[in-house]
Amino acid sequence: MAFTRRELLQLSTAGAAVLGARIALPELLPSASPRMPAPMAASSEQELYASLLHTWCDGLVARQVSGMADPMFNGGLLCAACALIHGRCGDAVYPLLRVAHTTGDEKYLRSAVAVHEWSERTVSRPDGSWVNDVSLSTWQGITVFHAVALAEALAHHGAILDSATRARWTDRLARSAKFLDGFITIETGNINYPVTASLAFLLCSQVLGNSHYADRAHNLAHQVVEQQFTASSFLFGEGHPLNGISPKGCRPVDLGYNIEESLPSLALYAKLASDQPVLEQVLAALKTHIEFMLPDGAWDNSWGTRNYKWSWWGSRTSDGCHPGLVLLSDHDSRFREAARRNLELMAACTHNGLLYGGPDYFVHNDPACVHHTFTHAKALATVLDRADFSTEITPRPSLPRDEPYGLRSFSDIGTRLAAIGPWRATVTEYDWEYVEHVQAGAGGSSGGHVSGGALALLFHKRLGPILTASMTQYQMIEISNQQAYRTGSHIELTPRIECAATETYASVNDLKATLTANQHGGSIVFEAHGRLLTASRQAPSSGDIAYHFTYTLNDARVEIVASVTGSTPVPIRFIVPVLARASDRVEQPDPKTVRVTKPQGTLIVHTDAPGFEPLPAERTFNLVPGFEAIPLSLVLEPGNEVRVYLEAATA
Repeated sequence: MAFTRRELLQLSTAGAAVLGARIALPELLPSASPRMPAPMAASSEQELYASLLHTWCDGLVARQVSGMADPMFNGGLLCAACALIHGRCGDAVYPLLRVAHTTGDEKYLRSAVAVHEWSERTVSRPDGSWVNDVSLSTWQGITVFHAVALAEALAHHGAILDSATRARWTDRLARSAKFLDGFITIETGNINYPVTASLAFLLCSQVLGNSHYADRAHNLAHQVVEQQFTASSFLFGEGHPLNGISPKGCRPVDLGYNIEESLPSLALYAKLASDQPVLEQVLAALKTHIEFMLPDGAWDNSWGTRNYKWSWWGSRTSDGCHPGLVLLSDHDSRFREAARRNLELMAACTHNGLLYGGPDYFVHNDPACVHHTFTHAKALATVLDRADFSTEITPRPSLPRDEPYGLRSFSDIGTRLAAIGPWRATVTEYDWEYVEHVQAGAGGSSGGHVSGGALALLFHKRLGPILTASMTQYQMIEISNQQAYRTGSHIELTPRIECAATETYASVNDLKATLTANQHGGSIVFEAHGRLLTASRQAPSSGDIAYHFTYTLNDARVEIVASVTGSTPVPIRFIVPVLARASDRVEQPDPKTVRVTKPQGTLIVHTDAPGFEPLPAERTFNLVPGFEAIPLSLVLEPGNEVRVYLEAATA
């Protein structure tokens, strides 16, 4: 049995007036548990972490199944978006137990115990593993994540469990560690599994008092450091083979998994183990990865191998960037600022107690997948349990993409970044083709990240996101870890040249396209050449259609020039989906001009073509990375150039 209310209060909260009350700032409460941080006044930054974690845990409790005649359902977290209970929801045991400990509210303790018991009844296996889902996937690699969550729950908050429960959980952790010891190698799954296993083994060593697991942690971490980082300090291995090299010399890299799962795990391992070589590599990697944070706190994963999970704030089923960045911020204050901006973005995407999968999911009436919340809640719990917020960082530091630095190129991912005036752009020819190996789903190669010299992202410092990539063709790469489309218009968001015949041929699909970039005078100029292909890399049977893009950015505006050569019996279109919520006012004062009024100002889009095709009556929406848009379309005649100009109206 768990402690009584009186005992729980005595253990966890000194001076709480009402049991079960919503405490806006739980971090202001001292705790009698020796594992908890020393009492201190909470900073505004710490308050945001604590209040958002409290909000998310309330959202999880509200969706927890109870009272069912069949006990197999009870304790699971029911997901409205996917109409199922995600097999990994047992990871919520850690954030729920933390909130139980800091608020003294018994409902969170009951919830933590119930979700753990659900996992044991449904996805636990006799060999000590947990599987990804009840029926959709038997992948056992996720045991590393649940082992981390269970170890952290026991280490920081096990004091509020009765002795029998604490003993059962500790024994269960020991069985998972034994399974992982025989299961995990550097080749197990994608690189996020062995990297996270280094942390799982270290935590198991500390909780269980077994030095063998500390050795396993050390060996895995050093294998990763010695084998899996590019010269630019990208962690690679989010694709198979882990050490593969594409025809253009690129490695399999996914920003979302790296920054939200692998690097935080490696950072915490390095810190706990006082492992200097690993620490130095993680610091270098974090400095590279924050190059891809946008000024609003978003992660630019427009190009990543697994961007089918890209959610603007991060990645759908990983944990969050915050532990790695905050815990190592004593080495670089920009890390803590990046984590804070991302936290603020996640707070803005939170509604009804859950983290929605992108900025426009809620306004588009697409439900939130509960998976985002229970995984990312773990990251906030880790920060609150392990970080020191006693020192405010003032003024808040700038991040790389805050500054108009010009042009930066990353050959190991075939991607270039531009920052000039108020514009931030990403252009990519990345040619690593991801194929899923371990999760049941569509797999294959008929949809993935964009290539072809695509303008994968355009951001304006005042107006916010203007253009963004999506998948080349939406599909359920991981059938239990992505959302399905509902009703309404859904098209690809990436600016592209497209020919829709029996199949659709588009510029974003050419992995062999060429891309150049130059900065001269006050402009940055990109040029891309390639062929229109299907998502499975097939050319039209009638013959090749070649395309040419020129993107020119300066302080005042962005100009896109598009042209094609080759013939086809169906029209070729240049499509520019401009991000615009249904609440943004869209006007067309003349056939060549469209004005999009956003909360922060007005975007003007103009063309030298005869005019845009008729604007659709409703917004389109894409689940990756979660935006509504108004698609602007121009007919492109072979041999002729068309120009599109984007600029912000002066205030």
